[in-house]
Amino acid sequence: MAPLPAYMRIRRYVNDLMMAHADQTVRIMSERELCKEFDVTRPTARRALKELIDDGLLCVKPGLGTFINSARVKNHAFTLKKSYKVMVVFGNGRFVDLEGFYMDILSRIIDRLKYLPVRLLVANLNQADSKMALEELKMYNPDGIIWFRPSVGAGELINLVRQRIPVYVAGHAANGDKCGVTANYYQGGRLAAGWFLDRKRRNVLFVGETTESHVRTRVLDGWHDEFSARRIAYDESLQINVECDIISQCKSLLTRGKVDGIFSFGSEFTAVDMAMTELGVDAGQCPVVFDEIYYAEYGARTAPAAKLILLPPEVSTIAADNLFR
Repeated sequence: MAPLPAYMRIRRYVNDLMMAHADQTVRIMSERELCKEFDVTRPTARRALKELIDDGLLCVKPGLGTFINSARVKNHAFTLKKSYKVMVVFGNGRFVDLEGFYMDILSRIIDRLKYLPVRLLVANLNQADSKMALEELKMYNPDGIIWFRPSVGAGELINLVRQRIPVYVAGHAANGDKCGVTANYYQGGRLAAGWFLDRKRRNVLFVGETTESHVRTRVLDGWHDEFSARRIAYDESLQINVECDIISQCKSLLTRGKVDGIFSFGSEFTAVDMAMTELGVDAGQCPVVFDEIYYAEYGARTAPAAKLILLPPEVSTIAADNLFR
């Protein structure tokens, strides 16, 4: 049998002490002593202790050491009944700050789980290598994960994690994943293109192209296929990549006079809005459709002609329900 990971060995040592001395004030080993006893690094020991302290199961007495918090152990709701530790991961796992779009997602997950026996962790992974990131995730010791829109390279890590615990992927491009909750992004791209084509507008900017996002790739696939299904050639020079200067690109294309519409992903809409405002372009003559409205209405001066909701709120809540279930 493979040895327990270092984190779990420390956790088991603390749990054994709590079971044996729940009514006593017992000092546990110091970080240095844990390193020597369990042959682990100082950061590993520190992180293991920090989680137990954050859980309220241990308390620090300055100058004396770290002790079992016997009252908390006996009375804490999560000690008295079964509870679950749920982790939320965004993108590549290295999100240190969340803008409005992700705050909205997180708030919906919290609303769904806050009355259940759940503790919530929001991860910030430091390791890019899948196997090293897996070891880092083990340190958090979650019972399950909701992974929202994993990055292109996160698939290997998710498969490794799923060998131990359930992972529900939300808001990702559909790929037959039975533990995935998503919308039909390909169909969304077709709907967006169809909106413009129904209004006889063919020279439409597609703002937000990137191969780094499965979602955007599927939307663009649907966009192209709708043009093809109607036997209309789409000018790919009208596609604007997220890596370029979107404001300059938009202004350059708009000043040529042939653009008769704009489709924009939510976060890129701010750049589109600024370009149109600086040029004084009339949204009535060049209508704009954007997706994911959580970003776009913040301070926007250009009124959208239509909104395409590519991320229904239910995606987040269903993922939370399914994971807990």
